[in-house]
Amino acid sequence: MSHENELPISRTETANSKNNEVSMAARSHADLNPESVKGMSTAIDMPTVSNEKVDDICVDDDDEVDKKPGYIQKFYRRYIMFFHLAYFLIFTGFLAAAYALQVPKGYNQENLILGLIYAFVVLKIIFNYIPTTIITKPWMYCVRAVGKPIMKIPKTYRTIAYGFLVLCVIVATVFGLPEKPESTRLQRLVALFGMVVFLAILYITSRNRRAINWNTVFSGMLLQFILALFVFRCTVGHDIFQWASTFAQGYLEKASNGTSFVFGETVANSGIFAVSVFPTIIFFAATVQVLYYINALQWLLKKCAVFFMSILQVSGAESIVAVASPFLGQGENALLIKPFLPYLTCSEMHQVMCSGFATISGSVLYGYIAMGVSGEALLTSCIMSIPCSLAVSKMRMPEVDEPLTANTISVPPNDDRPSNILHAAGIGATTGINIVLLMIANLISLLALLYAVNAGLTWIGNFITIENLTLQLITGYIFVPVAWLIGIENKDVVTVGQIMATKIWANEFVAYQALITTYKGILSERSILITTYALCGFANLGSVGMQIGILSTLAPKRSGEIAQLAVSAMLCGAACTFISAAIAGMLS
Repeated sequence: MSHENELPISRTETANSKNNEVSMAARSHADLNPESVKGMSTAIDMPTVSNEKVDDICVDDDDEVDKKPGYIQKFYRRYIMFFHLAYFLIFTGFLAAAYALQVPKGYNQENLILGLIYAFVVLKIIFNYIPTTIITKPWMYCVRAVGKPIMKIPKTYRTIAYGFLVLCVIVATVFGLPEKPESTRLQRLVALFGMVVFLAILYITSRNRRAINWNTVFSGMLLQFILALFVFRCTVGHDIFQWASTFAQGYLEKASNGTSFVFGETVANSGIFAVSVFPTIIFFAATVQVLYYINALQWLLKKCAVFFMSILQVSGAESIVAVASPFLGQGENALLIKPFLPYLTCSEMHQVMCSGFATISGSVLYGYIAMGVSGEALLTSCIMSIPCSLAVSKMRMPEVDEPLTANTISVPPNDDRPSNILHAAGIGATTGINIVLLMIANLISLLALLYAVNAGLTWIGNFITIENLTLQLITGYIFVPVAWLIGIENKDVVTVGQIMATKIWANEFVAYQALITTYKGILSERSILITTYALCGFANLGSVGMQIGILSTLAPKRSGEIAQLAVSAMLCGAACTFISAAIAGMLS
């Protein structure tokens, strides 16, 4: 590193060197007191980080532990150009044949998805031989050319102008869309007002209002709104997410084959909650581990994290966790940055927890879909939670320190790398079993406690002639204003308030079950859709205990701080789902 300024080395080599330094420093100083080093890169001999340009972000696709390549690997690497050419010719021939047969039949979602996959594969192959600088350099030149006069404006005025621009875009879009009987402009106005109220509450309760990075907040809200607009009002976006929902349902449904083999067709088709949901969780956990083994998951996470890191100006660790949360869920997402956990700043730790609370995981997705919840709404809400969780958490707990991964994106390798794909699937299944057992314990204990409290309240209520007095009924009225602010129809606000209270006290499983069964035919379609978004997150009291337990195990010296941040992060996670629901109320 001492000759870095003297030798003309490539950008990739520089990035890899920085990334290796971060990983080695985090591992070699794991026994230090995190209170003295968190947020201070120079305290553990780290290179000073600053707000550098996007080109300097570290992205290393070769994070796995080096091992001696076998004969087949050597042969493949030697003739990789010919293999790539073969891939291109085979895929192009298949696409041409498929389109020749399918296009005359009319538009089909499958044709769209096949075309997108083909474009991705071709571009991936091309950029193995053509540097991405042919795109990034002109792009960055245009950005700097446009930004140069803008940067001369005082920062305060720039921030106000950017916020006003974002507000104008949202308002113009929401009220410019055609009015529908189930979505009047008055209802959209209420939802817009609700989003502003939620953001105002976050600002008022912020730990340090002067330190809020408004670029992160405004950009996060804008990205979330654009994602929702892409799904609700764009045919292509709607078709992509509808196909993704169908694919996810069809793929995860394959777990029923294993269930039938083990328990028999009668049990597999019984419709029992545990039989329908838990095997799917085990199957998905195995799938995630396989994707991790072949480096597909790391690649996807890092590429997405680069985007959010550069646009929202957050650290690499936060970006990785935020992007991973819809796939892995709470707790497991933090494993991706395990070496950095003891050194996270207070703001980063809060954001890691908030990301887990703001979304559901892919492992429980099929369970909700099987219950009758809209898969498209669930997927959209999960993706919308990525920028929203970053924006909301940074309002409540702004960054005041210097993150260790301020300009670095790295997914450290597994401590115990599987021997092969089957071994990886087995490890994933073991993880799935642990998740299932934890869910069983939480469901049994929390529901038992909830019904015990409700029994006591009902007994007390009978003395004063209040029938069926329950915790959901009492706290449900507290959520009535929230239900109104997210755009729920007036006749449904009390009912939805009780459902939201059920989610906080029990969990989203119980709340969705009530939404689909108990209140089926009572709520309007608009109210059901918005409520689906409002419930789509792990923000409940049971999850608070789970996150504290998992993160405290990974970073034991930060356990006290984690416990202090947990409730705040849960409330921020709930706020994310409310904001997503409000945006759904504007655009539905």
